[in-house]
Amino acid sequence: MVSSKRNILLIAGTGRNVGKTLFACRLIEKLKCENELVCIKISPHFHELSKELEIISETDNFVIAKETSKTGSKDSNRLFRAGSKKVYYVQAKDDHLTEILSYFEKILSAETPVICESGGLRDLMEPGLFLMINKKDNKNIKTRAIGYGKLADKWIEFNGENFNFTAENISFTNNEWKIKD
Repeated sequence: MVSSKRNILLIAGTGRNVGKTLFACRLIEKLKCENELVCIKISPHFHELSKELEIISETDNFVIAKETSKTGSKDSNRLFRAGSKKVYYVQAKDDHLTEILSYFEKILSAETPVICESGGLRDLMEPGLFLMINKKDNKNIKTRAIGYGKLADKWIEFNGENFNFTAENISFTNNEWKIKD
């Protein structure tokens, strides 16, 4: 069963380096004075974590860590530097995303604005907004991304510098993400 999470803005992409984190950073920079944002970056790829990350929970199937440094070039550093109040970096196999969602439901209230970078979570919840980002002229779109694209509230193209849809078109009001009319 898919649950509704109106306070979560979910960003997915058609592949790597298509502008997901850059779009999230621009949105955070726009809204940071209005709301205390929390960001969650979820990756299905496991690798050694930097020492700046504070491990919150770890099993053979997932790692949840809190970013503590604004310096550095990792996506979690960039999200923190952009103005997110807290940034969590998660490495999790897709079949354990339910546990990840459950963890964050326990520590974050439904009033907390959350920006989450993950495609797989869309299978488990209906976010306030679901954005799909594609790099312009990308013809090598994963089959799974095409399916998610059909569920997206907005399909956004990135030309390497700018997006065809801007953060100014998004708001967080009444504990819900919305595209402005």
